[in-house]
Amino acid sequence: MGKKRREEKLNRKGQQRTPLSGRDMLRIFPSLLLRAFIVVMPLTLIMAFLGGSGLTLFNEFWVQMGVYLAAYIVFNKFIFGPVRNYRPTQNTSPKAK
Repeated sequence: MGKKRREEKLNRKGQQRTPLSGRDMLRIFPSLLLRAFIVVMPLTLIMAFLGGSGLTLFNEFWVQMGVYLAAYIVFNKFIFGPVRNYRPTQNTSPKAK
C-alpha cells in the first residue's frame, strides 16, 4: 500500500464517528425528549383547535399521522441535533492505583 493511500485511509478513519455508548445516550435523552415535545405540542394544539372549530379533516387519524410525519421530517435536524453534535469527554487523567 502506497504512502498516499495509507494517509487517505487514516484520514477517513479519523473522520468517522465513534458509536455512542448507553451512558452517552442517557446524557442526551432529556434534551431529545424536550426538543420532540417542543415540536409535537404546538402541532397537537393547532390540530385540536382546528378540529374543534369545524375542520373535520384534522379529526382523521391518517391526516394527523401525516402532519406528525411531515413535522418529523422538517424538524429532524433540530430534534436530533444533540446526537449529531455530541462529543464524548476525553478523560485524560491517570487512574488511581
